[in-house]
Order: sequence, then C-alpha cells, then structure tokens
Amino acid sequence: MQLSELRSFGQRLRSLRVGLELSQAELARRIGRHQTAIGPYERDEYMPGRDVVEKLAAALETSPEYLQFGRMPYRSSLPQLGRLGAAGQLASPAHAGPLALADDRLAALMVEDEAMRPVFRTGQILLVARLATATLEPLVGRHVVAELDDGRQFLRRLAPAIEAGNYVLDAYNAPAMGPLRPVSARLVLGHLEVEALSSHSQEPHPSG
Repeated sequence: MQLSELRSFGQRLRSLRVGLELSQAELARRIGRHQTAIGPYERDEYMPGRDVVEKLAAALETSPEYLQFGRMPYRSSLPQLGRLGAAGQLASPAHAGPLALADDRLAALMVEDEAMRPVFRTGQILLVARLATATLEPLVGRHVVAELDDGRQFLRRLAPAIEAGNYVLDAYNAPAMGPLRPVSARLVLGHLEVEALSSHSQEPHPSG
C-alpha cells in the first residue's frame, strides 16, 4: 500500500509501526502506555490526544502532522549542478530538476573510528538505511552496519565466507571479523562531511 493510500490515522500508524518492525506492545512501551493501547488506535476506534500523537510520532520517526492529517513531512532536495564526465571533468550543467532525498528512508551515524579509513574517516556522517534487513546476500560487497546476535553493530564491508549463510565483515584498518552470521544489516547509502549540516558552524581561525 502506497503512502498516498493511507487515508486514516490508524492505517498510517500501523504502516509506520510495521515498517520499523515494532510490535504493538513495544510501541506502547515506548510511549508509556499499556500494551493493549495501540490496537484500538490502529483500528480507528478512537483518536488519541495530541500529547499521545506527539509521542507516537517521535517513536515512529515521523511528524505529528503526518500521523494525524496525512500531511507528508518535508522532503529535502539538492540541485543538480551537472555531470562529471571523462577524466572526472564537470560537464555542461544538468537540465534535470532537483534530486529529492528519501528522508523517510534515511538515518545518520557519526564516524568516530579509523577502522574503515580511507573510505570512511573520523568526523564524517554516514547515511544508512533506516530499516535493517535480514536478507544479506544482495548486500555482499557493499558497506553495511551489521548487527550480530549479541546486539553489537559494526560498520564493515560485507564479504562472503566459505560456509553457506556465513559472512566476513572486512575492514580496511582493523582485523576482519568472521566467518559469522549477522542477524541483520543496514546498507550504507552515502556519507557527508560535517560542513554539509545546517547545524555546523565554522570556528574562526586565529589571526597571526
């Protein structure tokens, strides 16, 4: 079902909860309600108060306006300056429109370790898939944040192991891990320097 087809509060609530792989009981716990509270909301039996809607929106990583009225959250876009062609040279400016970012499918992680240098460096912001997947085979050869069965998560390159169903978590500046079987992984979709963030303020350089 597409987002545009979610016409009721309950439908939007259930779609977001299922997308984050949360049970009704877990969502209720996160907002401080009884474990049976979510079912009636999803069945549209009654509308919760504004304070509960705000807690639900925070737990589901959306906006109260989207939950309550179906108004899509603001989506960022980037202008296309052109194309990098032969030898990496900037070609003529692109005539395509701006690129819309799928904000609702992205999450961010700050890099504070050198294990994956030079590909990822301390201070960079990783953009990762908001939802993890347990289907790992399509991610082989790509950078992921893999979760192990003990709950630990590591930024690594996912590589195949000899044993079927197992994998090796490769690093560029740290020992490889494995063979092992991660329970899930989030795909790394890109990275940003801190200067790309609107909250970043550059410190003035001392004179002399």
